[in-house]
Amino acid sequence: MAEPWTLRVALAYPASLAVPCAGLVVLAMSWPAQSAAGQGLVFVLVGLAGVLLWTLTEYVLHRWMLHGVEPFQRWHLAHHRHAGVAIRVPVLFSVLLVLAVVGLPALLSGGSAVAAPLSAGMLLGNLLQESVHHRLHDTRPLGSWLEARRRLHGFHHFRDERRGYGTLTDLWDRVFGTLPPPG
Repeated sequence: MAEPWTLRVALAYPASLAVPCAGLVVLAMSWPAQSAAGQGLVFVLVGLAGVLLWTLTEYVLHRWMLHGVEPFQRWHLAHHRHAGVAIRVPVLFSVLLVLAVVGLPALLSGGSAVAAPLSAGMLLGNLLQESVHHRLHDTRPLGSWLEARRRLHGFHHFRDERRGYGTLTDLWDRVFGTLPPPG
């Protein structure tokens, strides 16, 4: 059974970064006016918390959605089998994800001034994760941090897809017991 066109329309990297970037533009345009002087450090810390929250979101989406929910599971399995082929992200998936990342913090905080930096941090985490994931599938040499990420990602792809879900960090693999064994 073929997917509806709304799921077939997908963008390859770097075009796949357009939707999260658009989310950042919307956040910048709607940044609360009361978030001016004196709160810079708070907003930086909340933004960093947003990046950390993104790494948890990425882990959850990767582990339970991409490895358990159709049609995402089928697409992701194709990615595992053909790791050298450019990753394509469905536009509908990106739009819904950005709407959730921008909307949920605002709704849950009652429109608090910290919702925008939290969402911005999550969107930055999403951009970093997509960029790093793309780079992990590249054959060019990497620095030590990226090489460590590549080894864990390679374990996930080629040895045991039930381990090593994190792209930017292995923190959540440690917390949830899915870290590949050492060596």
